[in-house]
Amino acid sequence: MSTTADPTYRWDIQALRGLAVAAVLLQHAAPGLLPGGYLGVDLFFVISGFLITGQVLAGLRAGRFSVAQFYARRARRLLPAAYVVLALTLLAAPWWLAPLERADLARQHWGALGFVSNAVLWMQSGYFDVAAELKPLLHFWSLSLEEQYYLLLPALLMLIGTGRRGLGVLALLTVASLLLGLALQRVDASAAFYLLPSRAWELGIGSLAAWAHAAGWSAPAAARLPAALLLVTLPAAPLPAWGGLGHPGANALLVALATAALLLSRGRAQAPRALAPVVWLGDISYSLYLVHWPLIAFVNNAWVGLPHAPGLAQARLIAGALALPLAWLLWRGVEQPTRRWPLPQGARGWGAVLAMTALLAALPLLAPSQPAGTDARRPNHGFSVSCDQWERWVDKPECRNAALPRWAVWGDSYAMHLVPGLAAMAPGLVQITESSCGPLPGLVPWNPDAPAGASFTRDWARQCERFNRSVLEGLATPTAPEVVLVSSLLEQYLGLPGGRLLRLDGNQEREVPAAQAEDELVAAATRLAQALRAQGRRLVWVSAPPRGPFDAGACLARRQQGQFTLGAPADCRIVLADAPPLPQRVAKLLKRFEREAGVPVLWLDASLCEAGICRTVDTDGLAFYRDAGHLSVEGSRRLLPQLTSRQSIADLAR
Repeated sequence: MSTTADPTYRWDIQALRGLAVAAVLLQHAAPGLLPGGYLGVDLFFVISGFLITGQVLAGLRAGRFSVAQFYARRARRLLPAAYVVLALTLLAAPWWLAPLERADLARQHWGALGFVSNAVLWMQSGYFDVAAELKPLLHFWSLSLEEQYYLLLPALLMLIGTGRRGLGVLALLTVASLLLGLALQRVDASAAFYLLPSRAWELGIGSLAAWAHAAGWSAPAAARLPAALLLVTLPAAPLPAWGGLGHPGANALLVALATAALLLSRGRAQAPRALAPVVWLGDISYSLYLVHWPLIAFVNNAWVGLPHAPGLAQARLIAGALALPLAWLLWRGVEQPTRRWPLPQGARGWGAVLAMTALLAALPLLAPSQPAGTDARRPNHGFSVSCDQWERWVDKPECRNAALPRWAVWGDSYAMHLVPGLAAMAPGLVQITESSCGPLPGLVPWNPDAPAGASFTRDWARQCERFNRSVLEGLATPTAPEVVLVSSLLEQYLGLPGGRLLRLDGNQEREVPAAQAEDELVAAATRLAQALRAQGRRLVWVSAPPRGPFDAGACLARRQQGQFTLGAPADCRIVLADAPPLPQRVAKLLKRFEREAGVPVLWLDASLCEAGICRTVDTDGLAFYRDAGHLSVEGSRRLLPQLTSRQSIADLAR
């Protein structure tokens, strides 16, 4: 976060900054150690609002405020260190990031330069998108949000005035932003998190505290200890979600109010000796915030093993520790010297700033581009992304390759990834898919803690059931395909964190006890087979590819590009004995499908594995996997003809 300079040095503000950046650093480097460390960002917002508003108010009331000088000071203070980190991150990216991540990085980079990184990151969310922890410039969202506040604040204060009327308007706007954020969380939690209108209230609380400070008002001394305790304890043990809402919510509000109380409390003139390390962290907090996340994100990108493996925790801690000396070097070598530079003024000064910005903006364009269509990790939606349907199956022309296809593939994303390979051998193929929704009418996964709008909510579960019912209705028509290939990862039915199973029968809903989950799944597979055969259809269940304790697609891509790789064998082969428990449990479940439900299974490991060792590339180096379990587009086209044939599938189906 920004470390806006105050006319008089206040060690207590530096200590608050130190506490904030320490919380963020620990939460990122050791997530389980400080689960609420993200609240450090909320603390930063309040400090920034307090300091900036204090500067603008003082200038306006003295009649010497200059908008040009205000923005010049912001540019001198914030841009040099940020530009150094942006440049170094881009230069390091080829050794750490895959092509898709580098493409995302370029957009994040341009968003950071334009102070719209928060909007860019908001628009990058989605099912197949890169996880947030892989984005090296993710942390610039909060800097962009602050800069947007800085851009609007002077104009707002000049418009509403610096008297009692202006204070009232600012208070109303702050409350309105808070209410908007709480309401927006129920509609679009990502927008509520990233965008200024729903986060401005935190900076607004800091602005209100600055107004009170300028009026000579101080918080009662009795408020210091409770406020300090809140700021220390909430990051370590945040309160439960308030009203089912995520962040920012009650925890952020308490942190903001406690920070404001401490900002308005003046204690001893000198920092206690015990707090000297925290004050020092506050001094380098801006550099440390800039530096720490790219290092940890690079580790996250290089790590292709299980997400909770000890090796990843150790690597993150090393990256977090390395951030401290690097941040000190950035603070000493860039932050401190540039504070003494003359302010950019006139065409020459601002021209130099714009030239440097333009050079940085062009930097991603100088990197070698990845030839179109050659990245094995690109999403495999099957025929088209529009074939990932919702609520009801619609037989779209772009989701089949024949006027009257004789085969259908039905299921979740593990049915989608079969389409490129099946399309080449099928006597016409139609794709019937919905992400995460397995082809098991009457049984759906459900997570009562899933946020609104996400998969596995109760509403999602009901629409998944409606989708599956519509598929059965569509397959009952006389011209429907004869052979139905069904597939699902099935892990969402067995191992969804916090998840449960719902048995749906018309308007009746029944939660399935965990001990009965596998029996219910076998019963659902039996009902599916009976329903299809009653319609004159034959079916085959296609297993998921073998999975190891690492992301095979990422491992292959990194090995082929000569990038640092952590958490996987050097050859990226899968040893079935090392497979995580959940895939092994699914394999046993599919054997029950064969034995008890009479559902024939096409096992993908038949072609990939020998003596318990499974290859992940073809003999010419072509990658079969795009991620931990999905086949790549080219991998599907290559593997399925090696495994089976049109006649073999026709013989297996029943």
